[in-house]
Amino acid sequence: MALDSRFLAELKMRNGIAETIGSAVQLKRNGTRHVGLCPFHGEKTPSFTVFEDTASFYCFGCGAGGDVITFTMRYNNLDYIEAVRYLAERSGMALPEEEGRNAAYQRKKRERLYEMHKLAARFFYKNLMSPQGKAGLDYLLGRGISKESIVRYGLGYAPDSFNALKDHLREQGYTPDEMMAASLITRSERSSSTYDKFRNRVMFPIFDLRGNVVAFSGRLLGDGKPKYLNSNETEIYTKGQHVFGLNLAKNEPDGLLILCEGNLDVVSLSQAGFTGAVAPLGTAFTKEQARILAKYAKNIVVAFDNDSAGLKATDKAIRFLEEQGIPVRVLQMSGAKDPDEFIKTYGRERFELLIRSSKTPIEFQLEKLKAGMDFNDTALKVDYLRKAVETVGGIESAVERDVYIVNLAKELGIGVDAVRLEVERFRKRKASTVRRQIVKQSEQELKGTYDRVNPERSGNLRAARNEELLIAILAKHPGLWKDAEEKLPPEEFITEFNRRIYSFILEEYRSQPELAAPVFAKAFDEKEMARISFFINTATLHGDAKGQLAECIENIKSEKAKRIDPKALSPEELMQRLKNKEN
Repeated sequence: MALDSRFLAELKMRNGIAETIGSAVQLKRNGTRHVGLCPFHGEKTPSFTVFEDTASFYCFGCGAGGDVITFTMRYNNLDYIEAVRYLAERSGMALPEEEGRNAAYQRKKRERLYEMHKLAARFFYKNLMSPQGKAGLDYLLGRGISKESIVRYGLGYAPDSFNALKDHLREQGYTPDEMMAASLITRSERSSSTYDKFRNRVMFPIFDLRGNVVAFSGRLLGDGKPKYLNSNETEIYTKGQHVFGLNLAKNEPDGLLILCEGNLDVVSLSQAGFTGAVAPLGTAFTKEQARILAKYAKNIVVAFDNDSAGLKATDKAIRFLEEQGIPVRVLQMSGAKDPDEFIKTYGRERFELLIRSSKTPIEFQLEKLKAGMDFNDTALKVDYLRKAVETVGGIESAVERDVYIVNLAKELGIGVDAVRLEVERFRKRKASTVRRQIVKQSEQELKGTYDRVNPERSGNLRAARNEELLIAILAKHPGLWKDAEEKLPPEEFITEFNRRIYSFILEEYRSQPELAAPVFAKAFDEKEMARISFFINTATLHGDAKGQLAECIENIKSEKAKRIDPKALSPEELMQRLKNKEN
């Protein structure tokens, strides 16, 4: 898509960065800045900063940064063009026509993938409702799944055939290569032949938030492995970035989502009236899924399976969800291994009672610690107290921490002051450790260690810092670009990354002199955008921008001169350089 900087600048202006990000992140004004909790990593102290004067953001905790387009891409899991389209629609702008064969080809390719998945979902559903789908329908009805729920979730059946879906899609004009790209057929290891990926399975279509079918999960009927088979990643589906059932649960009026482990749990709970049920698609619950849920949930109850694997998965889910600032509770079942079985055994009312009596994450952790514990054994009692102190000591809220301290003291028959003293000792030790880690990390950053964006920086620190300062000056004072170009051509830059930024800025201003600021998002990736945002917003600029620019140019030239190979100079140039040094 041909998007010139004039259009992108207008797009950014209409989608003010504080207002746009503020619709997703709770921000507080601090002068010309806005601060809040970062949506891309867990933190208790706000380090996510929005800079209105540069229309950019930067998180001083995790290093995420960029402009409103970058934020939209990352927060909504969109590519560049999708993010631009999203912001254009949001602000009522007409998007320029897509140009170029490649852009048109990619758009058409994605459209065919979506259409192919829709046709496959209809094929599976029709099979389920036909005589040849009897085994699949009997399985679902035998599990207590109603026909209404089958329709609601678009469930289906993949026949026990190697070519049924393949032949059907071929009749609709799709090629085997396209079906392979959609992960609907697979290739034989022994030959070049292809065949249906899903066979003799009850099919669960996976929808994105816009209602498009993007993948499938199939449950095998009868013996064999794997019991569940999921689509591979494609251009429209990335594992760990979709949540089963969220396309329906996102509209839950009270904002309560129930995070289950399996697809059948979701269908069973929804059928029983718990329409906020969702599941992580047979993969380990991810940070990205937690971030997606945070956009739609006011509260989340984790209801994973009641086994050792489920308990471990619950720990991870709690951590990821709390990092997103979502109130979390944990549902603890007895007499059933999962929500599907519990509902069928004990009914809806008992499950609702479980939700009401669900535990806070701290209560859940303490319950796990004392499971099977004999408090008559002094050594075990002390060991539990030590572990419980670490759990309670991790609570940031002093009031909440004190509630658990009092409860812990009462439970163990120990003085409250003694427990409180142990908790405070633990917190001091932890704070000391964190401070040492921060100091070590800061030292590494100052030395340029682990710099993947600009690997040349560590060996050219003085030059790189002046290059970055010059870029910051031009970003904030576009009227100086001609002075810079006249006195410092891009090839004088020492680090390739900064040279690329400088060349881009000059081209932006040269082609559109009225531009108020470069639109970096169209030319730089996510990590590069974060780096640009960092040094533009942390640069120390004084009143005399032109004088500071001249100083940067002089310093860069000086550093460049030090790196000229004497062998590449003519005798006259070498003699002149020696004279200059003597003078």
